[in-house]
Parts: sequence; C-alpha cells; structure tokens
Amino acid sequence: MSRLRAAELVPLLPAAAIPFLFLHRRYQPLHVSVGPLDVFASDLAVAAVVAAALYAGWRAGWTPLRPARALWLVTAAFLALLVVSCFWTPLEHVKTHLITAAKIGEYALLAPSLVLLLRRRLDVERFLLAFTAWSVAASAWGLLQFVGAVNEFEGKRPGQREVSFLGIHDFAAFSAAALAIGLAAYALGERRRVALVSGAVGTILAASVFALAGVVLAAAAIALRARVPLRRAAAIGGIVVVVAVGVLALRSYDVSGFFSFLGIQKTSAARTEDVQTGSQRAMLAYIGLRIWEDHPLLGVGFERSADRYRPYLADAKRKFPNQPALAYPSPKHRWGVQNFWVQLLADLGVVGLALGLATFLTGLALAVRRGTAFLGLAAAGWILVAAGTWNGVGIVAGIPLEALTWLGLGLAAVRPE
Repeated sequence: MSRLRAAELVPLLPAAAIPFLFLHRRYQPLHVSVGPLDVFASDLAVAAVVAAALYAGWRAGWTPLRPARALWLVTAAFLALLVVSCFWTPLEHVKTHLITAAKIGEYALLAPSLVLLLRRRLDVERFLLAFTAWSVAASAWGLLQFVGAVNEFEGKRPGQREVSFLGIHDFAAFSAAALAIGLAAYALGERRRVALVSGAVGTILAASVFALAGVVLAAAAIALRARVPLRRAAAIGGIVVVVAVGVLALRSYDVSGFFSFLGIQKTSAARTEDVQTGSQRAMLAYIGLRIWEDHPLLGVGFERSADRYRPYLADAKRKFPNQPALAYPSPKHRWGVQNFWVQLLADLGVVGLALGLATFLTGLALAVRRGTAFLGLAAAGWILVAAGTWNGVGIVAGIPLEALTWLGLGLAAVRPE
C-alpha cells in the first residue's frame, strides 16, 4: 500500500513545485543565507523534484532518459564550460561565479527529473493543469496591480506594465508559456481556453517585447507543425496580433491620464525603469560585443563581462550619447550585458554560444519530432518563448525564467505511456 501511495504521489512533485519556482525571491516563504550562499524555498522545491526523480528512476528504471541522450550530453558540455570558465586567468571572484554556475546546474536537473517523473499522460495533465492554475493566479494579481487595487514592487503604479508576483520578464515568459499551451491545444482542436486567456492577459500586462517575440515564434512553429487549416491559422494569427497590440500599447503610451480621470493616483514612481530602455540595452549589448571581439574563442570567463566594460565605456558614450549617466555601467551600477546570448559570447566566446544554442536546438528538435502531438507542440512553444525572453535578461541563476527553460527542455523529452 505504501508503495502504491508513493507511485501516485511522487509524480505530483513537479506540479507542487510550480508555485515556488515561479515566484519572485522577495515573496519566497523561506530565505536562508549561509555565507555567500542564498537558499530559497525554490531551491528546496528543486531538490524535492530531483530527489523524487531519483526515487522514480531507482524504482521504475532510467529507460525514459535514453531517447534524449543528445540533449543530456550537450547540456553537460555547456554546464562544464560554465564551471571551467570560472578559472580563466586572471582569477576573479571564483567562489562567487562557481556558486552561480552551481545554481544553474541545480535548475538544469529539472529537465531529466521531469522525464523520470512524468511517465503517464495523467502525470503530464496534472503538471500542465497546475501550471495553468498558477498562470491564472499570476495574471489575476497582475490585473489587480494594473488597476491600482494592490501593490507591486514599488507600491501602487496603475496603468503600467506589471510584475505580478514574479517580475517583469519572468511574468512575461511564464504567461507566454501558458499562452503556448493554449495555442497548441487550439491548433489541435482541443479546449484549453483558460490557458489561452490567462496567458494572453499576463503577456500583455508584462509587456515584454522579448517574450512577445517568443510568442510569435511559438505560434508560427505550432501552426506550421500542426498543419492547421487556414481558418484556424488565421485565428492563431489574430490572437497573436491582439497580444502584440496590447504589449506595444503598454510600452508606447502612458495611460496615467485615464487613471487620473478615474481618481486613481500613482503612489510611487519608477526609479531604475527610467534607464531600462531599448537604447540602453543596445548600448550594453554593444559593450558585450566589443568584449567578445577581443576574446572571440572562449570569452573572458563566466560572469566577468559585468566588470570588463571600462576599455569600451568611452566608445559607448560616444556611440550612445543621449543616455543618462545612470544608464552607463559603473562600479556602483554593474548593469552587465542584459542579453543572455550576447553575454554567452562575451563570457564564453563562440564555443559557449554554440553550446548554448545547441542545448536549445536539441530540445527543440526533440519537441518537433513529436509531430502533431500536443505535448511536443507545447514544449516547442516553451523553448521558443524562453529563447526569445532571454534577449532581455543576462545570465541569471535561480529565476523563474531559468526554471521555465529547463522545464521546457525536459517537457520536450517526456514520453508518457
């Protein structure tokens, strides 16, 4: 009887971990600092999922991992390069970089864990149901923030792009992944309208053009792979257009006048958002590319691009002269590259970029090979959404976007019976 209970409960661990994995660190119910190491409830959730996967592999075998051997090999090579590059000379803050690399490796274990745990279609359905339910909660909370009913990170700031309880890019990617579930289901004539609506609402409220780019890629891949009829393809295109209009409206127009008319006033103003513009990101990417030009093969070492801006700062100021002083990197403001792919080039060179791309593309290939299977379409959508959203974020460990990335890769390798 106890073995039967374990067989039923263990596959539920990934679903139970979702509320912790997709939650901003300021809302985590547990945070313990041990020297330079920060442990959050999300880390314990990952550990629980990995432990459950080890138990499932020990009890039921490791066979489900075999079809995705290429994914595990390229992922291992990518993670190994992250670790080894921490020792590029001259040595700088090696312990700090190793801790970050270790946390990336910790989250990477979610991918094979998902394969070992989701062995039945029922397990997959429960996981996606939990994901969708949390998306509904995130979008509802973001909507309350948008109308000024509840606080966000900086107080009540109605009428602006919202963070929900995740953060701008994490909320955007998470919602876009839920939207991908809905789009995949719609392409196949299935009903998952809740995911479609909550995903669309959350993607609009977060207003990330990078997540939107991922949605466009995901929608195109789903429609093409599912070979949907013209009418259904037009409907998918219409959904994407509606989301795009909402995202661009929030990014392009200030609706504070409307909220003032309603008697809703802002109680706090943005601080760092004043410099989080497209031109600033372009300037930081320019510095990252300049770093890569001088270290083309293997880069300057993991996370070191944030401190290697000085030789290129004068050129960046000449090329991007209209930025406020706060926008430029400095010892006080280590902005970093703020683009995952460009940071791979700067930190790990063309070898690192090749391995990073290979990891995503191998997972995408696994998903696409599923043909018109719903799970394959949804997994492909998650991977493309993550790939797009990483254009707005540097290499950051332990965030919801990272969890989405590895869960998407794992979902691509899941083969339920």
